[in-house]
Amino acid sequence: MYTEFEQINKANIMINSLCIFKNLKNDSVLLKYKTLLKYLNNKEISAEECIEFYTDFVYEILNKSNGRSLKRYIIDMIFLDDNSFTKIIDGQNLCNKLILNQVYYELNALQYISSVESSLIKDAIIIKGNVQEFEKDIVKSLMDFDFDLKYNISNKAIDKLKLSILNCDNWGDSLERILEFYNQYGTGVFGEYKAFVWEYEDGTPYLRGIESPDPVRLGDLVGYEYQKEIIIDNTKQFLNGYQANNILLYGSRGTGKSSTVKAIINEYYDEGLRLIEVDKNKLCDFTRIIRILRGKNLKFIIFVDDLVFEEGEASYSALKTILEGGIENRSSNILIYATTNRKHLVKETFSERSGDDVHSNDTIEEKLSLADRFGMTVSFYSPDQKEFLKIIDRAAEARGITVEKEYLHAEALKWVRWYNARSPRTAIQFINWLEGTLNK
Repeated sequence: MYTEFEQINKANIMINSLCIFKNLKNDSVLLKYKTLLKYLNNKEISAEECIEFYTDFVYEILNKSNGRSLKRYIIDMIFLDDNSFTKIIDGQNLCNKLILNQVYYELNALQYISSVESSLIKDAIIIKGNVQEFEKDIVKSLMDFDFDLKYNISNKAIDKLKLSILNCDNWGDSLERILEFYNQYGTGVFGEYKAFVWEYEDGTPYLRGIESPDPVRLGDLVGYEYQKEIIIDNTKQFLNGYQANNILLYGSRGTGKSSTVKAIINEYYDEGLRLIEVDKNKLCDFTRIIRILRGKNLKFIIFVDDLVFEEGEASYSALKTILEGGIENRSSNILIYATTNRKHLVKETFSERSGDDVHSNDTIEEKLSLADRFGMTVSFYSPDQKEFLKIIDRAAEARGITVEKEYLHAEALKWVRWYNARSPRTAIQFINWLEGTLNK
């Protein structure tokens, strides 16, 4: 049993030895795990206290890991961490062998730390705690932490890599594969997610990765081929390292403006493109966002949906500064794609035209010129009836709906009269209804 106690002590010391992945030591799961291991290394322990430390740790990992084992949780944390290792990758500087050697050691250390079995810790509690018979049954019934309650294998590159590490005898041997992944997909949260939302939690702004972003692809979007081609060409230019334009997507509601931007990300994710959705009310945070993204070996589209400003909004000035490109707001790896239903982004009132501003015309022109500050404006107009019915045909075919075309078109046009104007969104809403009706 001495050897087993030695394993617990060694895991405890190895947590202290983390330098590159030092942030993991301050993670709430690892903190509670270390508290348990450290207590078990005392000469005398109380079974009651040890059970409490154990359940605190298991509760924390259940709460944060969504049913994953300690080993899988630590692998997830490795890829979410920002540290000196990820910095040299972002800077395309892999000459620092000291850091690479330390990462190799720490990957193996983390493997050892996560390999302590639940049964070993329970045995240690029973032996060192001199437990009574009824206490022994309680200890043995404690929930294990070294198996997965939920284990879904996806086709994402990062999940495949994590699985290969999980099944590897020596995590350090995965270093080359990790480097290859980081170089293609990015480090930290940018390797884990393709889309983010800029939001606040307890007053602190951060990028929240979206677990299941809209899976729409460009091939799913019917019509607007010319508009899509403009946006695709601009995006490819951006990805290839050339100067590209910020784009304003203007047009009627439901015409697929937002879906086109989301589809662009899904199409070019493997080429290093990421999406950051920012509410127009948070555009004043743009400088903060740029500081996070600058220096990353990826390309980012800042996406602002439904852009329109009220009189005096601070975000108006912020966007104007962004588009004009101040010294700090210039970054070669960032573009802005915004959508709007209004030709003029700032609401104009009749009172402005009859006000007492000596240079009122200049003021009005300044407001109306904001859209011109985007390098390109791509217009999405409502389809005519012929184009709308083409969209209906494609959508029905994609769903596997086989009905007479005359009936399909007649019902679709009825739907338009009853509910909404012609648009791709209306077409999908109609197909949803039709599919449900036919399957009753």
